[in-house]
Amino acid sequence: MSHYFVFTDEAGAYKAQTTPEFRKRHPFYIRSNVMISMDDYRDFQKEMQTLNGMYEIPVGEEVKWSDLWEKMRNRPRTPAIAAMSNDRLKGYYRKVLECAAQKESLQYIFTLTNVYEQYSLLAERHIYKFHMQEAFQRVQMDLNRQSGFAVFVMDELNPETMKQIKSICHEFTVNGDFIRNYDNVYHSVLTECSNQSTGIQLADYAAGVMYGYLRKSFIAPQNYTFAADMYTAYIAGKVRHDATGNVMGFGIREVPSRPTYRQTLAPFFHNNRE
Repeated sequence: MSHYFVFTDEAGAYKAQTTPEFRKRHPFYIRSNVMISMDDYRDFQKEMQTLNGMYEIPVGEEVKWSDLWEKMRNRPRTPAIAAMSNDRLKGYYRKVLECAAQKESLQYIFTLTNVYEQYSLLAERHIYKFHMQEAFQRVQMDLNRQSGFAVFVMDELNPETMKQIKSICHEFTVNGDFIRNYDNVYHSVLTECSNQSTGIQLADYAAGVMYGYLRKSFIAPQNYTFAADMYTAYIAGKVRHDATGNVMGFGIREVPSRPTYRQTLAPFFHNNRE
C-alpha cells in the first residue's frame, strides 16, 4: 500500500456578504492541495533542510509566499528575510518549487472561488466544506484504484476555524456523499505549525502562485509576472489531470460548481499533454 500526505493551504479571503472594496482586495478564494508520497516527502524534507542552510534561514523560521510582497514594500517580517535581496528571495522560491516538481508522485489540486464577481452568497462554513470536499473526493478516487492511503495536513489556524474545518471533514468522510466510503483517507485533517512543515510551506507557495496567476489572468495583466512564471515552469505540469491531460474539472475545480465559470477559466489552464 502506498501512503501519501496531502498538504493544504489557502490564499485570498471569502465572505458571504461583501463590499466592492472587499472584492477588489480579495478577488479570489483559493485552496491548494499538494499530494506527495511519504517516500518522496522524506527526500523533499531533507532537500529543504539543505536549501534552508544555503539560504541561511534559521531553524524554526520559514519563508512565506507573502514575504516577497511585504519585502517589496520595505516591511520584512524577519531579520533573515531583511538580509535577502528580492532576487535572492525569488531564487529561494524557485529552488523550492523546482525541487518539488522533480518528485514523481507530486500532484497539485486547486479549488477556486470567484469573489470579485460575487457568484456565491454561501456562508463561510459551506465554502470551507466544498473546498475541502472537492479535494477529498479527488484524492479518494485516485487512491481507491491503488489501495493507497492519505492524510490531509494543514496549518494551525485560529482554534474556532480549525475546529469547524475538522468537524466538517469528519462529517462528510464518515457519512459519505456521492462517494459512499472514504476508505482511503484519514477521516479529518491533522494540523501542524507551518514553520515546522516543509509540506505546508509548499502548499502556501502553490496557493500564492495560483492566486497571482489568476490575478494576472483576470485582474491585472501587467502585474504578477513572477507568480505566472512560477506556475508555468513548476506547477502547471504537475496539476492533476485525466488520461488525456485535461486539468479543468480534474485538478482545477471551481467552487461552487458553475459551468459558465469553468468555461471562463479553461483558456488559462492548458491540457498537460499539449
